[in-house]
Parts: sequence; C-alpha cells; structure tokens
Amino acid sequence: MATGALAQRAYGRRSREANSQVLIVIDPTARRVDGESVRIARDVLCAGASDEVRVCVLDGPEALPRVLARRKGRQLVIVGDDRALLRAVRLLHREGDLAARPLGLVPVGNSVAVARALGVPTDAVTASRAVLTGHSRRLDVLSDDAGGLVLGGLGIPAPAGPARAKGWWRAVPIPRQSRGEGRF
Repeated sequence: MATGALAQRAYGRRSREANSQVLIVIDPTARRVDGESVRIARDVLCAGASDEVRVCVLDGPEALPRVLARRKGRQLVIVGDDRALLRAVRLLHREGDLAARPLGLVPVGNSVAVARALGVPTDAVTASRAVLTGHSRRLDVLSDDAGGLVLGGLGIPAPAGPARAKGWWRAVPIPRQSRGEGRF
C-alpha cells in the first residue's frame, strides 16, 4: 500500500511570498460534456489565484504525461471527471510525485462518484472556490502489484448491500374455481 497526498487541492490560500503558481488541466471529455461548467471553473480559478495561472486544454488523454512533465513545480488542478483524476493520479504515482504537492479537482462530467466520495463539491463554482480557499488533507492510495490504484473509500468488510434484492417476478394469488360450475 502506498500513501499519497491526493488532496483534491482543497487547501488554504497561501501568502504572497509562497510559490502559488497553478496549472489548470482541462480534460477534453469534460469540455465536450459540459463546456459551460469548464469555462466557469477556469474563470473562478484564474480570478481567485494569487499568482501565475497556466491553463492547459488537453487534446486527448495521451497529452497528459507531456503536460505533467513540464509543470515545473506548479500546483496541479484537474478539471474533469473521475477518469481524468485517476489518469493524473496514476501518472503522478508512477513518477513518485504524488506526495510532493496537493492535487486539486474540479469535478465536471458524467462520472463524478469518486469526487463525491472524497467530499469534493460537485458544483463547478463551489469546487473551484474550495480549491482556492479550502484546506489540504492527506488521503491514502491503495496500490497493487500490477500498478492499479484504488481511490476513495474501501471498506473491509465491504458495506452491506440491500437485505434481499427483489426479483422481477412476484407471487400472484390464483383464483380458485368452484367445483360445481365449469365457468370462470
């Protein structure tokens, strides 16, 4: 098990003398699914950041390794869904850079279950403000031998599901025929 600093970049505003350069990475799927929320998140992050902000709109998922290689110590904020977050966490974990700096997340897209489980607001404005004014927290990241990662909650034993799932059938009482008559 590896411990990382996946901290949804909900950490406090720093003083002016601290390095507060921000790199906003916009996932292409989020832009395609909800471009307005992406624009709002970008505007809120750019307006609220105290220092230099760089915005990178990815052409595709394959561009993320190049962007992360050239981030030069900037704080990383992912604007995208759970898959974009997992891609970034995997790359940072592989480089050994996951625990170095907090990672911000503004969830935009169809699948935001991991973000919701981590307690990240799912509204673009609220999440962007949390990135700028929130607090940092360390989260554990479970890593297997094959390089797979588990984010979010892992319960051992697994949380109990519903007591018993109902089938598609149901018991229907069959009317009895009276013995003397042959009609229904």
